[in-house]
Amino acid sequence: MKLSEITNTKDLWHYMTSPTSGLVNSIGEMGSGDMIILGGSGKMGKELVGLVQNADAANKVTRNIMVASTFSNQQDLDDLQELGVTCYQGDLSEESFLESLPDAPFVVYMMGFKFGSSGDWRKSFQMNSVVPYMVGRKYQNSSIVVFSSGNPYPHTPVDGGGAAENVQLDPVGIYGWSIVARESSFQTTALQFPGQKISIYRLMYAQHLQYGVLVDLARMIIDQQPVSLQMPAVNLISQRDANEVALKSFQKCNKEGWIVNAAGPVWRVRNLVERLGAYLEVTPIFQGTEGDTALLADDSLAVRTFGEYQDSSDELIKAAANWVSNGGDHWGKPTKFGRVKHDY
Repeated sequence: MKLSEITNTKDLWHYMTSPTSGLVNSIGEMGSGDMIILGGSGKMGKELVGLVQNADAANKVTRNIMVASTFSNQQDLDDLQELGVTCYQGDLSEESFLESLPDAPFVVYMMGFKFGSSGDWRKSFQMNSVVPYMVGRKYQNSSIVVFSSGNPYPHTPVDGGGAAENVQLDPVGIYGWSIVARESSFQTTALQFPGQKISIYRLMYAQHLQYGVLVDLARMIIDQQPVSLQMPAVNLISQRDANEVALKSFQKCNKEGWIVNAAGPVWRVRNLVERLGAYLEVTPIFQGTEGDTALLADDSLAVRTFGEYQDSSDELIKAAANWVSNGGDHWGKPTKFGRVKHDY
């Protein structure tokens, strides 16, 4: 079944948690070691768990998968427990809770504080820098995939392909600086502890049918809300592909911190909104003047290393239009895409 043919959450879950043969092979090479996902109850965590479980099933491997989170949403806790995941409920910034967690050879760090960060500097640096250092000290002998962000990249020309991993960072605002601090904390502990290896995974916007830039824009078009062109371009990658890159990054963990972008192709906002409008049969309304630069990432390293993505941009656009026009449910987690200042 194509993504654009999906009309219900059951089929969407199955689609988003179906691993490629490449991921099955990659997970198989990891053996059966335990995996703990810190902060894994959010938008991507449950489907990442599903991908690991399905890859393990294909490899006939039994692995203990654990998730530690505050679980502010009881449904997230219930869903993960129904999947057979061992859940630990608590605040990772509390040292006693963190130290009570079991060791694991594989760690996925998904915690972060984004929206509201510019209004609470203390919490921003506590959650995005101090806690990562605490986690790095806790998991001294683990391979850790650190979820990070392309947010600290400088804006680059729209037609330039985006910022590669070796571009000099240019953080804007508290959130941008705290992302750099997060990466630095893990790079510090990896150098301190001989048994620790890390990969830093810089994600741009992941696209899903229950949240994301595309469904946000599709809803704006249907509601006849003007779409700003001040942020003139965006990368498009499906959440399934984004989760696969994250899990495959365990292959590349090292002492220095292997850095990889997960982003997808660059699309001009005007072009993708017009494409959405055509599928929706609604003429979009635009606002503002297109800028010459945008927050974009070049993910050619990920594609060279792990292979081409499964989900094409046009399929993502068509799927978002079909989902929204058919009244598909929405998680109510707006991306706030389109802000020229990305300081949050």
